[in-house]
Amino acid sequence: MSRLFFVIKSIISVSELVVQHYKWFMARWGGKGFYLMVFALFLPVVLISCNYNMEIKIKCIAQKYRVILFTDILNEADDSQTLVRFLMYANKMDIEGIIAVSSCHQYKGKNDPDPLRNTVHPNEIKKFVEAYGKVRPNLMLHETGWPTAESLLHVVGAGPEGFGTRAIGKGKSTTGSHIVANAIVKDDSRPLYIIINGGANCLAQAIIDLREEVSNEELEALLKRIRVFDNAGQDNAGAWIAHNFPKIQYRRSSQQVYCFMNNDGPVVWDAAFYAGEGQHEWVKENIQQNHGPLGALYPTRMKWRDPTTYHTIEGGGSGNFIGFVNHGLFNPEALHWGGWGGRFDTIKALNIYGNQLKWAETDLHDSEYEYRPYWMFPQASDSWTDPEMGINYEGVCVPIFRWRRAYQNDFAARMDWCVQPYDCANHNPVAVIGDDTSDSFSKLTTAAGESISLDASSSFDPDGNSLQFQWFVYPEAGSYKGNVHIDNNHQSSVKVAIPEDAGGSEIHIILELKDNGLPELYDYRRIIISI
Repeated sequence: MSRLFFVIKSIISVSELVVQHYKWFMARWGGKGFYLMVFALFLPVVLISCNYNMEIKIKCIAQKYRVILFTDILNEADDSQTLVRFLMYANKMDIEGIIAVSSCHQYKGKNDPDPLRNTVHPNEIKKFVEAYGKVRPNLMLHETGWPTAESLLHVVGAGPEGFGTRAIGKGKSTTGSHIVANAIVKDDSRPLYIIINGGANCLAQAIIDLREEVSNEELEALLKRIRVFDNAGQDNAGAWIAHNFPKIQYRRSSQQVYCFMNNDGPVVWDAAFYAGEGQHEWVKENIQQNHGPLGALYPTRMKWRDPTTYHTIEGGGSGNFIGFVNHGLFNPEALHWGGWGGRFDTIKALNIYGNQLKWAETDLHDSEYEYRPYWMFPQASDSWTDPEMGINYEGVCVPIFRWRRAYQNDFAARMDWCVQPYDCANHNPVAVIGDDTSDSFSKLTTAAGESISLDASSSFDPDGNSLQFQWFVYPEAGSYKGNVHIDNNHQSSVKVAIPEDAGGSEIHIILELKDNGLPELYDYRRIIISI
């Protein structure tokens, strides 16, 4: 793509950068006249040259998904951990709600010895958002598009305090259900993705609220707008939703979501420690210490029944949203494609029970049964050989932990952005296919037996780091299950030989681009070849 394209797009974003530099200059030097003179002289040069830093900033705001996060925060430490990571990607999503919800772990009437597990905690969310606001000015030095803390505080709310369907019904609206209902009816053509890290009864209440205001036909049309990502079923309201509104696109990950940072898969921490301790040693260095007020809020997570032992970090919460930040790889409208957020089947399964209900009172363990039958999209499995260690993995964990090195390094780099100037931090390389810098999917059509050339030689790194290329086939994402040969798959340009028997099928090629900065950072592009 011509650099002239970036010159034109720069005009849209340059005002924000000018304000940043103006404030810096006035704080240090004062005197508007001199600065305006310098600005007048150099603005044309900035726009014409349009350096790579501007290119990467524009790329990061090109496309965003609408997202609402449900969290049973303060039920245990992993929800607070997840919220830190979520806020560190606030510029990659349009966040339309952060809702404190109940769950099987935390609800009014649970009578847990820990009083924090007997209600919901929207004020805890606000504490994290306010800390985010303190580091936002520095984050703006690295990428654009970060929402203000004030705008995020405006969409913080609370769902019903009680458990599941016990706490919902006509006249039981909450601040959280209002936020969700308003987002559903909002005049926006993009889907609304609801990430449920806790119970689902806030969404159920929002649907009840809407049912009081619109006809059945209008409600059905509105519910077509939402997509649900459910973390293992932590109350019975998810089953109620899926039973009563079977056309809703409802995904439930039973185990896969917990593989985001567990004991299995690639070890990206110091292997001298067991997994939980090793991950927390990594956290101390990269998140908690010397990374600003938001990182300082990242708690240490110990096991419930063994408080002397470190638990693995972030439970399953981050696995539900992390795919939304990697647009060149993950497509939430194509469940079977896979990416940082894992992979799902395209056919709904019957009665996927919530495996967390065992933590509620005994009479609630089977509380989903009364809403049978219900159908949800289930997690899928992958087979993958770790290219660095040569270890082969199989099963439902693989679709998410196969990307672990990339998403952990990415998190560490973003935490550096909280405190470091641009030149002292690393930034993601930019994968370019041909002249396409769009950070989107490429779609090609060819015939069986043909050879396709793919060129990523225009890829670049904004920090000037060297680049490593790896091209590979993602067989589970496509429909062709035979072997596909990629010639020189570690070069910037490759040839893909389409097998003679691949007619009528689809092949997914992934480009993984990695720099040699500290930490090493990645970018991805997916090429879908229709035969």
